[in-house]
Amino acid sequence: MHTKLFILFAISFFAPFMASAAEISLEAEPERVGVGDTVRVSVILDSIIPVNAFAGVLSYDAAMLEPIATSDGNSVISIWIARPAVPEGGASIPFSGITPGGFSGNRGMLFSVLFRAKAAGSASVFLGDVEVLRNDGAGGEEPVRAHALTLSLEKQSRGGYAEPDDQAAPEPFFVYLGDDPELFGGRRYIVFTAVDKLSGIDHYAIAETRLPSFLLRLLPPSWEIVSEGPYALSDQRLVSAVHIKAVDRAGNERLTVFPPSRLFTGYEKLAFLAILLTVVFLSQKKWGRRFGKNL
Repeated sequence: MHTKLFILFAISFFAPFMASAAEISLEAEPERVGVGDTVRVSVILDSIIPVNAFAGVLSYDAAMLEPIATSDGNSVISIWIARPAVPEGGASIPFSGITPGGFSGNRGMLFSVLFRAKAAGSASVFLGDVEVLRNDGAGGEEPVRAHALTLSLEKQSRGGYAEPDDQAAPEPFFVYLGDDPELFGGRRYIVFTAVDKLSGIDHYAIAETRLPSFLLRLLPPSWEIVSEGPYALSDQRLVSAVHIKAVDRAGNERLTVFPPSRLFTGYEKLAFLAILLTVVFLSQKKWGRRFGKNL
C-alpha cells in the first residue's frame, strides 16, 4: 500500500517536469544507405514550453561517416552564435543560436548535416552538452532529452539522399556597422546574416570598392570568401561601399550593398579645397588681366 502511494506521489510530482521537457532527436534521410551514399541527418526540436536559446555538440563516428556539408535552411534559429559547420579536424560539430520570440511546437528543425558513408557497419551520431533556455525573460534552463541515432551502413550503394532543386536566391538581409574595442582590436566591422530556406547558406563573398556600381562589370572587384560574419573592414575610413553576396549551396546569390559613411577622406577634402582655391585664384587673375586691358 505504501509502495503504491509512493509511486503515485512520484508520478504526480515529476509529471509536470517530464511533460515540459524539450526533446531533441536525430532523423536520417534516407534511413538505409550504403558505402559512398549521402545521408542527411536532421536535428529536430520538440518543446511544449516556448524556448529561445540552444547549444550543444553533434558528434559522429569519424571512421564510418564523413561530413560534407551543413545546412540551416528552414531552421527555427534565426541568429547563430556558432553556426554549425563542417569541422576541419576531429569528429564534433558545435552549435549555438537564439530565436527571438521563442519557439514552441513539434518538429522544429535546428540544422542538418550531410554525411557520406565511408565504410559498412554501424555508425552512431549523438548530441552532447545540450542546453535549451526558456523564453521566460529570465533565461531559465529547460530540461531536455537528447536522442542518439544509429545508422546501419551497407556495403552496396542504395542511392542515398537526393538534394531538392533550389533555384531561389537567399532571403534579403541587412548589414550593420559595428565598433567595439573588444573585437578586432577596435577596428570597425560589419555584422550580417542571411537565411536560405532550401539548400542553406554556403558562404559569403565580400568586396570593398569606391567604384560606382555601373563600372563594376568593366572593373570587377576582388572578392573575399568568408563563412560567416562579423567581418573586419579593410577600409577603416569608411569611404568604400561594401558589397556582400550571400551564396547558397546551389550557387544562388543575394547581394546587399552597405553604403560608405562618407565620400572623401580628410586629406582628399583638403586636396580638393586646394585645387578649388587654385582654380579660383587663376580665374580671378585671368579676368583681372582682361579687365585691365579693356580699360
